[in-house]
Amino acid sequence: MAAPDQSDRTGGGKPGRPVDVTKAFALWLASVAVSLVGQLMAYPAASGMVRDAVRQGAESSGTPIGPAELETITRVGLALGVAFIVLLAAVWVLIGFKMRAGRNWARILITVVTVLGVISMLTTANGFRSLAAIVSLVQNLLAIAVVVYMYRSESSAYFSRSKSGPRKTDW
Repeated sequence: MAAPDQSDRTGGGKPGRPVDVTKAFALWLASVAVSLVGQLMAYPAASGMVRDAVRQGAESSGTPIGPAELETITRVGLALGVAFIVLLAAVWVLIGFKMRAGRNWARILITVVTVLGVISMLTTANGFRSLAAIVSLVQNLLAIAVVVYMYRSESSAYFSRSKSGPRKTDW
C-alpha cells in the first residue's frame, strides 16, 4: 500500500514538513534580507557618526590625528561593522534552516528575537517617519508572520515530532 500523498501539505519539501513551516522559512529569509539591506542603507550615516566619534575620542585624549589617519580608522571601523552585520545575517539564515528542519530551539529563538525586535521598534520608531523606521517595520512584520506560521497547529506538531525523532542534518 502506498503512503498517502502529502505534496499539498508539504510544499514539495521534506515529507511531513507542513507548508506553513516552508512559508515561515521563506519569510524568515526575507526578513533577514530586509534587515541586512536596512543595515547597509544606514552605512552613509554610520560613516559620519564613526568619523565624529573617532575625532572626539582623539581630541578628548589629547592625541592629534590627521585627516588621513582619521579616514583610515573610520574605514576600518566601518568595514568591521559591515563584516559583523553580514556574519550575523549568515547566522540568522543558519537558524532559519534549523527551524525549517524542525528544531524547536530555533523556533523559540526566532520567537524571542521577534518579540524583542518588535519592542525595540515600537520604542524607537518615532512615528515611522524615517526610512530606517519603515524598513524596521517591514522586517518586523515579516518576522511576526514567521512566528504565526511556526505556531499554527500543523507546524507545532511538526516541531514536536522533530524533538522526539531521529536527528538528521537538513540543509
